[in-house]
Amino acid sequence: MSVTIKAVNLNQIERHLGSMKEKAPKVLKLAVNDTARKARSRLAKEAKKKYVVKVSGFKSVMGIKLATNNNPEAVIHASGKRIPLAKFSYREGTLGTGKYFNPTLRRYQTGAGGVSATGKILKGTRFKPSELAKLKWFVAQMKSNHIGIFQRNEGMKRGQKGEISEKMGASIPEMIGNEKQVYGVVEPYIQNDLQEAVNRHVLRALKGEI
Repeated sequence: MSVTIKAVNLNQIERHLGSMKEKAPKVLKLAVNDTARKARSRLAKEAKKKYVVKVSGFKSVMGIKLATNNNPEAVIHASGKRIPLAKFSYREGTLGTGKYFNPTLRRYQTGAGGVSATGKILKGTRFKPSELAKLKWFVAQMKSNHIGIFQRNEGMKRGQKGEISEKMGASIPEMIGNEKQVYGVVEPYIQNDLQEAVNRHVLRALKGEI
């Protein structure tokens, strides 16, 4: 997921600077880089506001390729894998009262039916069990103390590789790039932030501060 911050018209900055127009490339570079850093903070803040994820480091996975005097364009790039669903928000399932035959123990036992464990990633949404899963989700703690939401895969035998899979939520790039929930909310601010940064650095250049 990438966000590009492009500079405004160089000729316009040169006109504002007048006899100091040679400072225009530096003004643009500083303004674009300030805007990119601010956009990164806005994206991280908005993602934390919209998602129920219990992880930190949104800004740390968003690197910025900074603008230069020769190339007044900055790029915010986010990377990262999908985050386990249990690190968002979940509810544990409940066992049913029905009987079923356990082929491992070779006997009938109670637990058939009940309610599947559920999870959600967005604030303000409801917990919804997977309607596609024939086998219920369940919450378990691994030997590493990692707590996750898992599902036994249909047709796989106990102990067989791939018998159980963990349910995953979204990755940080997916959350940040969500047009409706995050990026789409932040994007309108970027051009305003850029214009304000340009005006600020033009004044600094006229005062001889840069």
